[in-house]
Amino acid sequence: MAKAQQQIETEPIPVKDIAWLQALEEKVHAAAGRILELRDENTRLRQKIEELEEQLSAPATDEAAGRWVDEREEIRGRVARLVQLLEGLTDG
Repeated sequence: MAKAQQQIETEPIPVKDIAWLQALEEKVHAAAGRILELRDENTRLRQKIEELEEQLSAPATDEAAGRWVDEREEIRGRVARLVQLLEGLTDG
């Protein structure tokens, strides 16, 4: 039995066509490269998200706050005019 085991281990395995192995290697290398690219992109996107979240959580500047107040007042005035128009229609 030891001889049979020894023969199995020492006999070369015939390789007829290994083109499939080369194609597989190329696909694995391409996939690995793409994974590295995606990791880099993921890191950049996470940093961008952190930057944007910091901007959102930062207190508004006086200029930005003033614009919000102006816009709110403009909307309030337009709504008030629409209400007056509708009330005028219901009175008649």
